[in-house]
Amino acid sequence: MTSNEDIRPLTAQGAALRVEDRHEEAVPILRAAIAAGEPEADRILALTLKEINDLEGAKQVLVEAVAKGQTHVAGLLGDIADDLEDDELAESSYRQAIDAGDDDALNDYGVFLRRRERYDEAIEVLQRAIVKGDSLAATNLVSLYFHDLDDLDKAEQLALRYLNDGHPSTYVALANVYAEQDRLDEAENHFRKAIDLEAPLAHQNYAVFLWEKRGDLVGAEREFLLAQDNDEPGWGYQLGSFLVEQGRRGEAQEILAWAASWGDVDAAELLEEIDPDGEAKADR
Repeated sequence: MTSNEDIRPLTAQGAALRVEDRHEEAVPILRAAIAAGEPEADRILALTLKEINDLEGAKQVLVEAVAKGQTHVAGLLGDIADDLEDDELAESSYRQAIDAGDDDALNDYGVFLRRRERYDEAIEVLQRAIVKGDSLAATNLVSLYFHDLDDLDKAEQLALRYLNDGHPSTYVALANVYAEQDRLDEAENHFRKAIDLEAPLAHQNYAVFLWEKRGDLVGAEREFLLAQDNDEPGWGYQLGSFLVEQGRRGEAQEILAWAASWGDVDAAELLEEIDPDGEAKADR
């Protein structure tokens, strides 16, 4: 993690503008910071461009940074290349990040492999990530067995093995397994425990459970809104999807347009499906 002392003057100005949602003003300052050789500028510029949905611009910044030896941004390049469906660049970037000692890239690479249905490779990489202490890898491994391989017994075995208050997302994983087994009270208890432990994506997962398993639309919407309040990654797409299913298209368009304006690729794709003429505008 980069400390405030590590961020040079121009980069700090650009980063402050980004925090204030003044992305267009931040971009030229961050480009000047790169030209001045400030080391964190490339990463922050790439994130700034991603958040205004300029994924190609972000990719180019990171490609140039990695070519200059900044391997600490290779994992981020992998994520952005993945969003752009540039599989070759994504895979090579994840591998470069891992070779450079970026243990966080192991989980991301495992998820990448899982999405390409390369399950044996994904299992091996996620197991390596678990050994390195990644907080999400165990959950992703359980989800692979649960969703992709339809092996509920193995999923439950792994979820119980890795259940750990220090990695609260494991409670979400076990809750989802119990929900699929129709052990609804046990599932609900584990979702609530996950929320108490502030597990990533806990409110969204609990919302889907309430929606699909309990038929509790009021409770589901409450949890989706709590996911928004807690700024859980992907909340815009999930809430937008829920509103679409409830026939509340106008509200869904507004949420999805906002999420898409911040670089949520899934939200942008769903928005295109329901609003092909681009009538919805984001209020940023």
